[in-house]
Amino acid sequence: MGLELARIHAHLCGDGSVFIYPTKAKDRNLTGGIEYSNKNQKLLDSFRKDFSKLFKVKMKMRKNISVSIRSVTRARDFLDTFGSFSSKEWKIHHSIKNSNSKIKLEWLKAFFEDEAYHEKRYNRLKTKSVNFEGLKEAQEMLSSININSSLTGPNCDNSYYLTIPQFDTIKEFKGFVKEPIRI
Repeated sequence: MGLELARIHAHLCGDGSVFIYPTKAKDRNLTGGIEYSNKNQKLLDSFRKDFSKLFKVKMKMRKNISVSIRSVTRARDFLDTFGSFSSKEWKIHHSIKNSNSKIKLEWLKAFFEDEAYHEKRYNRLKTKSVNFEGLKEAQEMLSSININSSLTGPNCDNSYYLTIPQFDTIKEFKGFVKEPIRI
């Protein structure tokens, strides 16, 4: 597992999708693909660069809010290897959980770029998700690199929070800035 694949996986768990569905197109029965959506151009460019480096294909930019590639084969390969990327079902692949701290940290940073927000008032990073098991795996990875966190919920909307206290003091996240979205 390399850094690029760890980031791609994390972004797909966050703001991405991998899909296959039936189509009525004359030349095929199924359509599918991989897509990553974000309002932050740097994250879109980074995802596209990582994907291109690993798979030697260029993702299509769509209205500067997403990058995608249409490929049933590539989508099926991702789903067969990593499982579902739906909001309630994504899991952190065992190759990431069992990797070195650098790869774990890259996965966590990429995921937090999509899903977390820094509550500066309380100096904590909060991540909200409907996927308790996925957040629990992220918490276990944080623990494995000696970063304290708490997992709370379910909330009234059946979501959970993964919270990292004293966020500004964690050297592994120095320089982590979730940039404001562009309008």
